[in-house]
Amino acid sequence: MAEIIRRTPMNLILIGFMATGKSTVGRVLARGLGFEPVDTDAIIARRAGKPITGIFEDLGEEGFRGIESEVLQGLLSRERLVISTGGGIVTREENIKDLRSLGMVIWLNASVDAIIARVVDNDERPLLQTDDPRKSVEELLEQRLDMYKEAADERIDIDNLSCDELAYGIAESARLWFAGNN
Repeated sequence: MAEIIRRTPMNLILIGFMATGKSTVGRVLARGLGFEPVDTDAIIARRAGKPITGIFEDLGEEGFRGIESEVLQGLLSRERLVISTGGGIVTREENIKDLRSLGMVIWLNASVDAIIARVVDNDERPLLQTDDPRKSVEELLEQRLDMYKEAADERIDIDNLSCDELAYGIAESARLWFAGNN
C-alpha cells in the first residue's frame, strides 16, 4: 500500500507556549535559511496600532483570536517563510488546519519553570496578569497540550538549548523533512 505523504509549501511554522523563544529563534532561523521572518503577533499589533495587551483589553481574547486567524489565513499562499506564532494560535481548530497546510510545524516546548523564569517580570503577557502566574501557566499548558500535539510535525524540548542550537537543529530537521515530503 502506498504511503500518503502530506505535500506542503516550503515554510517553517513555530508554535508553542508563550516565552518559548518562537520570535527570537524564528528571526535567527529565517536569516540562516534566507527565508522571510514573519511574526503573527507583530502583524496583529501593527494592524491594530496597539500592543497585544491593548487588543486584549479592547476586544478580549476572542476578538484577538479572530484577528489572529485572519492573519494566519493571509499567509496561506506564501512560501519561504519562518512564521512565529502566538502561544494560543492552536486554540482554534481551523488554525491547526491552516498551520499544517502552511508547511512544517515545529512545537517549541518548555517546562513550566523555564517559562516562569522568562516571564517573571514581564507585564506584556495578558493571560498571566493573575494573582498566581505559575498556576495560570500550568493550567494553560494543560489546556493546550493536545492542541500542540495535533498541530506539530516535530516537538523540540528547548529548556537546555541556546537560540543558535535550536535554529541549527530546526534547519537540519526541516531539510530532511522537506526532502521526504515534497
